[in-house]
Amino acid sequence: MKDTLEEWLAEDIGKGDFTSESVISNGSCNAHIRGGPGTLSGIDLVHKLLNKMKIEFKTDFSDGDIVSENTLIYDLEGKAHDIMKSERLILNILSHFSGVASLTAKIVKLAKKSNPNIEILATRKTIPGIREFSKKAVVHGGGMTHRLRLDDAILIKDNHLKLSGSIADAVQKSKNRHPNLTVEVEADNLVQALEVANSGADRLMLDNFTPSEVSEAVSQIRQISDIEIEVSGGINSTNIVDYAPYPDFISMSSLTMSAPPVDFSLHVI
Repeated sequence: MKDTLEEWLAEDIGKGDFTSESVISNGSCNAHIRGGPGTLSGIDLVHKLLNKMKIEFKTDFSDGDIVSENTLIYDLEGKAHDIMKSERLILNILSHFSGVASLTAKIVKLAKKSNPNIEILATRKTIPGIREFSKKAVVHGGGMTHRLRLDDAILIKDNHLKLSGSIADAVQKSKNRHPNLTVEVEADNLVQALEVANSGADRLMLDNFTPSEVSEAVSQIRQISDIEIEVSGGINSTNIVDYAPYPDFISMSSLTMSAPPVDFSLHVI
């Protein structure tokens, strides 16, 4: 965390905040950060950044809290140059990660209206370098992670099957090599899905199925197996209610790749 914040500061500051150093003195300064509406994420990161920059702060909020528009999030006091150096990084952290949390909260709310037991998962489709924080933002919004890294679980996809042979063989090899990991297999059609259900895998992913195809597949799978069922591919806020009634999990890359930012601003008072 410390190294990450140092890298982010160095990226933004470069050789120095030449504007602030040129036009303002480095006396004591007070500022407010306001923002919303949305679900907050990045608060813990900002706390660490403010402590690092020796900026005193007061806040009533934590990650996962829901705020309305233009809510006072932080009351800051510190050296003017330190607050100016930190401004953009603070706002970028809050804006981006709160955007992820807010979109996740919206999706979770929609999905659970149709299926209270469903879980919404974030995929490994994340901006490089900030995956850990993006995944935490999903959790702050009420979602869960799928895999943080490749070593978290076995996920046998179409390219693996083309290179490895049969589904049953791939599942058995995976279980033999990593008996403590969940083994999941991706299916592109109903025939393949039924084969996965009989393979001994722990979870089946229905990839790029339509809602009607998911309904039919789940109906047939449940006649032969209690395997966990996940749906992925092409799911968004406009169609998730059509998918949600059937599977145990829905995984979505849009949570971490397409979330609109939440607006935050910092103003000296």
